[in-house]
Amino acid sequence: MVIYADILIITNFIVDYFLLSVTGKITKRLPRLSRRILSALFAASGALIIFLPEQNAVLRLLFRLLFSILICLINFGYESVRRLIFSALVFLAVTTCFAGSMIAFWYIFSPPGMVINNSVVYFDISPIFLIVFSVIGFLIFTLFSFIFGQKSKVAKRCSVTVTFHGRTAEFNAIIDSGNSLTDSFTGRPVIIADKKEAVARFGELSPEIYKDKYRAIPCGTVSGTSVLDGFRCDAARITTEDKTFNLSEPILAISKTPLTDCEAIVNPLDCT
Repeated sequence: MVIYADILIITNFIVDYFLLSVTGKITKRLPRLSRRILSALFAASGALIIFLPEQNAVLRLLFRLLFSILICLINFGYESVRRLIFSALVFLAVTTCFAGSMIAFWYIFSPPGMVINNSVVYFDISPIFLIVFSVIGFLIFTLFSFIFGQKSKVAKRCSVTVTFHGRTAEFNAIIDSGNSLTDSFTGRPVIIADKKEAVARFGELSPEIYKDKYRAIPCGTVSGTSVLDGFRCDAARITTEDKTFNLSEPILAISKTPLTDCEAIVNPLDCT
């Protein structure tokens, strides 16, 4: 059977894009669209290993692991070795499950237009069928995302890129209606960040070090009223699945308790 490299790359690009999307949902990380496309293209290029002689299982595993690390580095960026390895292992697990299901399908039904070599799946299908099938799959995926997104708006995922004191860092965040904070004096938007994650990105944050940027942010909770340490940032950018919102000189408030399901919380009003 003749294997066409262009069909191989296009098919794997589409598959890898959705596999990376699944990985992002599992790891609760939402990279920018440009990163997802670039990483999917890089991942698709790895499918060219199908043209090499069949490798043993150990070499295939090492290749998959190293390649997964590079893919996740492109897709999610570098924050720490631990997060990079974790993302790579999740992506490897997702792709392994997909490959396993395809191999099972191949053994059971033995479709004539399907080839598997070095754990790479190749479908001999026409470009028109591929485009139509991809559009249908995208519409179904969008419909399910819309339905379930309407049921969980308070936990909608986004990424927040914050520039503070000449340094820029990205946080995995949620858009939570429970955060309605603004700076009472200037009306600037407030982003609540996990203390450990904020310190890891910007270093020690204290009123003594950043006197000119410090803001005391009153905050009401179920246990009473408290004051959060806030720091005026240069800028911030909130990126959702379909839109980007730029904030001018927002306040980065440090949470007194660890955030368990995210690294930051943004106000829904800042995303409209």
